[in-house]
Amino acid sequence: MRSAAVVAAATVAVALFNTSAIASSAKIAFVDVGQGDGVVMRIGSKIVVSDAGQFRYANIDAALHALGATQIDVAILTHPHADHDTDFLSLFDEWKVKKAVMSESAYWRGDSVNKAVVAAVEHEGLTPTIVHAGQTFTWGGASWLILNPEQGLFTGGANEAADSSVAYLLRVNGAAVLFTGDIDTSVSKDLAVRLPTLDGRLDIFLVTHHGSRYATPKALLDVARPRYAVLSTGPNQFGHPTPETIARLKDIPATIWCTAVNGTITATISTSGKVTWSATGQNTPWWSASTKKETGSCVDQ
Repeated sequence: MRSAAVVAAATVAVALFNTSAIASSAKIAFVDVGQGDGVVMRIGSKIVVSDAGQFRYANIDAALHALGATQIDVAILTHPHADHDTDFLSLFDEWKVKKAVMSESAYWRGDSVNKAVVAAVEHEGLTPTIVHAGQTFTWGGASWLILNPEQGLFTGGANEAADSSVAYLLRVNGAAVLFTGDIDTSVSKDLAVRLPTLDGRLDIFLVTHHGSRYATPKALLDVARPRYAVLSTGPNQFGHPTPETIARLKDIPATIWCTAVNGTITATISTSGKVTWSATGQNTPWWSASTKKETGSCVDQ
C-alpha cells in the first residue's frame, strides 16, 4: 500500500509541476516567533498562515498587517506541537479565518493547548480540511502539493505528532518553496522520494524542525538543493540549530537566513519568479553562500 501511495503521489507531483501556477504577487514572511515556526503569506489575493508559533504573537499580527490582511483565507496547522500551534488561539480570537487545514492526529486532543486550538477552530464554525500526501490545492492561484503525511500514517498520539506534520511544496510564479514541519530523518527521506523533479534548484526551504540534528538529512537536501534556507528558531534548551544540520546546509551551499539574528524575514517573489529579501533585524543573511561567511549569531552557533 505504501509503495502504491508513493507512486500515486509522484504521478500527481509531475502533473502539478508541469502546470503554470501564476499569482500576481507573492510575499512570504518567516516570522520571528522565537523557538517555533510561524509563517504569514500573501499569495495572489489570498492570505495564508502556516503555523503561528508560541511566544511572540504580536509579530504574527504585525506581519499580517504589513501584508494588508483583513482576514485569513487559509490557516495551515502543520501539527500539534506548542511551538507551532499555541498562538493560533490568539489568531482565531482576533482574525476571521475562512479555512483550517490539518492532518489527522489523535494528539490534537492530547493536551490542553491542542484541545483549546481544536475548540477555537470549531468555534470559528470551521470543519478542518484533513490533508494527506498527493493532494493538490490552488490557493491564491499558486500550486500547493501536499507531501506528508501519507494517508493513514502517523495518526496516533504524542510519539507520532511530529511525523504527522503537514509538509508541502508551494510553487508560485515559477519559484518553489518547501515546508516540512518537524518530520524526522526517516520521514524526510520518504518525502524526498515524493518531491517532484525540480527545474534547477529549490528556491526556498524552511529548515525542518528548526535545524535539529535528526532533521534535514542529506538525502532530502541532495534532491531539494535549496538556494536559500530559513532557520526559524530562538533561545531553546534543545540545541537548535545544530552544527551538523548547518554544515549540511552549507555544503549545498544554501544561503542561510536565521530569525534569531534577522528577525522576521520576508521573501518577495516577483511575477517572473525572482526572489528578493528583507528583514526586520539584520538585513543580510546569517550565512552567505557566495562569501562563505557568517554575520551575527544564529542562537548559540
